[in-house]
Amino acid sequence: MTRSTVGRKLLALLMSAGLSGCAVYHASPLPAGPNLSEAPQRLTADPAHLRVAPLKTIQVDARDGLTPLETAVLAVLNNPELAAKRKAAKVNDAQVFSAGLLPDPQFAASFDKPIAGPDTQQAYSYGMNLDLAGLMQRTYNSRAAKFTAQQADLDLLWSEWTVAQGARQLAETVLAGEARIAVLSQTAALAADRYARSARALDRHDVTLQTTAADLAVKLDAENQLFIARNDTQKARRDLNALLGLRADVMLPLVPTPEAPLYDQAAIDRALASLPDRRPDLLALKAGYAAQDANVRKAVLAQFPLNNIGLAYAKDPAGAVTEGLNLLLNLPIFNGGRGEVRIQNATREQLRAEYQARLDATDAEVRGAERQRANAVAAAAALSVEVPRLEALVRPAVAAYDRGHIDSQTYLTLSQNALLRRADLNGSVLAARLAEIALETALFLPPAESRTAQ
Repeated sequence: MTRSTVGRKLLALLMSAGLSGCAVYHASPLPAGPNLSEAPQRLTADPAHLRVAPLKTIQVDARDGLTPLETAVLAVLNNPELAAKRKAAKVNDAQVFSAGLLPDPQFAASFDKPIAGPDTQQAYSYGMNLDLAGLMQRTYNSRAAKFTAQQADLDLLWSEWTVAQGARQLAETVLAGEARIAVLSQTAALAADRYARSARALDRHDVTLQTTAADLAVKLDAENQLFIARNDTQKARRDLNALLGLRADVMLPLVPTPEAPLYDQAAIDRALASLPDRRPDLLALKAGYAAQDANVRKAVLAQFPLNNIGLAYAKDPAGAVTEGLNLLLNLPIFNGGRGEVRIQNATREQLRAEYQARLDATDAEVRGAERQRANAVAAAAALSVEVPRLEALVRPAVAAYDRGHIDSQTYLTLSQNALLRRADLNGSVLAARLAEIALETALFLPPAESRTAQ
């Protein structure tokens, strides 16, 4: 068997081996419509799929209604945007796999058949080249890809946490909104009754037009407050349903949770001091910085002038057989990779500044949530003392109004003041709960309800 025959068979074998490792195309059509659940019972509720540590102990049981914390768990497991981000995380895994692969050697072959001239032998050449630069950079490529994938995974974990806490806040807002609607409904009913009485009295010429007009203005104002409360509560429900992957018209059976102790100042200070080692978004920035540091090292290594090395075997038409060594060198005269090194160093400094900015913003976020919580707790404490007193003053007014000892205007004013202060109390309690959730979110701490249950 001649060398040319052996060469052709070797080339065919190499091509066959290369094609056998190629991937095959599979079609994946886009969805034809929305994929929203029509009932809470269809939502995924298995806590085994949770990765957020503060939520892993929460058991979801919709038979007695869903607490805000149970709603948070459902949001993590069913949020459509989180599902898309989990798919995106697989892209990073694929990039890690790709970065860890060795560069493929390159095989080159040629055949020449003389058709004129004194030399009549068939010429051929074979060569095998190796990307030496790619081989040397593989370590840092793989390291950068692993840190980038770690960053994406930590960003996903932080997104899961913020989605969960956002669902808690929306659930608390819905519950407080429905309580406010109940109070404002009573206020509107009292104002409507007052206006109806005033309109009849105007027909009898017992009151002036100005009095009836004032009563109508009070009625319209009460109805407008009730409309705003209903609209805000419905919007909060729609936003919550969107987080859960539910249709907008589904009525989630929400139930309130008992009061839980707040984090004290010592616990907040300890959590804030350890935050860079715990909070996923800060850890993600650290991983991104480590990935960029690997890119800097890769750019420095890329200045090494030897890029490619190869072996060659050839025979010319005269019959001379040669063996050779091929080298591809970059001469660092004009470029030398210095520009790329400077770019990668500047990018690393940018990421360092972004990390410092996130630390500063986190500290400000925690301190702001502390102040909001303190103000809301103080307001709720004051109202919780005064509102029962005001309501106690209103109770005798009902009998006095029935006996005719006070007029309807006085009764309406007393009753409305008591109801509106009750609504203010509910609003302050909601503000305190939302501020506590914001504080727990910023500090990546277990929710109040889960601490009580443990």
